[in-house]
Amino acid sequence: MGTRFNEDSDERTGPRLLSVAQAARFLGCSEANVYALLETGELAYVPIGRRKGYRIDILDLESFIEGRKKKQAAAPVKVPRPRLKHIRLS
Repeated sequence: MGTRFNEDSDERTGPRLLSVAQAARFLGCSEANVYALLETGELAYVPIGRRKGYRIDILDLESFIEGRKKKQAAAPVKVPRPRLKHIRLS
């Protein structure tokens, strides 16, 4: 979609407010998923019109993505234990 702020200036390369369909493409999910995020308040929106005329600010989408990123440490490497020959398992 290419809609982002140019970091060197305040110029945008596309619209700032996106429709639900555009937001879904931006996030790589379904429109139903975007509506669910709007209804739960996880994603901010601007109401337009009387019927589900939602517009989502591109900056809110980007901060939503940043807030959802997870950093997890790699699992520790398991070192095999040496077999103890003097212990018999029955």
